[in-house]
Amino acid sequence: MTNARCRVAALQVVVGTMLMALVVGCNGAGVLSELKVRPQPRAVSADDGNAVMLPRDEPFAVALAPSRQSPGLVGKADANSSANRDGNAEAAASVEDGGSAQAGFQLGHAFENSADRQVELNVRVHCSYETSAEATPPSPLPDAKVSLKLFARDGRNRLLRNFCLAQHSTEEGAAVSTDEKDVRFVLHLGPRESVTIFVAGNVEIETPDERSARGSIKLSGLTMEVTSTMAPPVEAAGDERS
Repeated sequence: MTNARCRVAALQVVVGTMLMALVVGCNGAGVLSELKVRPQPRAVSADDGNAVMLPRDEPFAVALAPSRQSPGLVGKADANSSANRDGNAEAAASVEDGGSAQAGFQLGHAFENSADRQVELNVRVHCSYETSAEATPPSPLPDAKVSLKLFARDGRNRLLRNFCLAQHSTEEGAAVSTDEKDVRFVLHLGPRESVTIFVAGNVEIETPDERSARGSIKLSGLTMEVTSTMAPPVEAAGDERS
């Protein structure tokens, strides 16, 4: 293979990796990427043309906050979380002297195409967040993991979109961060097809004896803007563009 061909092959690998990262997000779907409870979807059609603004127009339909804790023989574990339909949620977990704990939340909404033709959903999700993670004694171990991700799943539970908004592990050291994200993407729904779009925050702690760790994530001001329009026609094979 010539040097030119090698450079082209390398470029193709890099582009393919970047596209995969956009769809898959950081380290795959992970914890809380699926919903145990599915809400009644809001009907949208190609004739709407106006944006649905959440939670301005209506509260978020998905507001779940699971948590669990399992202390070690001599340790102590704690986990708590909350999710409010107004667009705010938080989760925190800690372990002292060995054990595990997990706290998280899922906040979002569901939509269904009520028309007899395909619709295009233009989605914009905006939010602010604060995260923290630390371990005692400090060491490059994944004692505490914190993540915030955005998912879109269709009515058959297929993953359509997966964006990583934030992720950190104490394997990289202790950290505190504050940021905001603005994500835009497009979905296509056939007649009577549905999609659930939700943000999932997760704090996961797992430490051996004589080690402690804690982590937290706070989501604030989550908004979701969804505009439905008629999807553009699909060109048949062999069609020429003018």
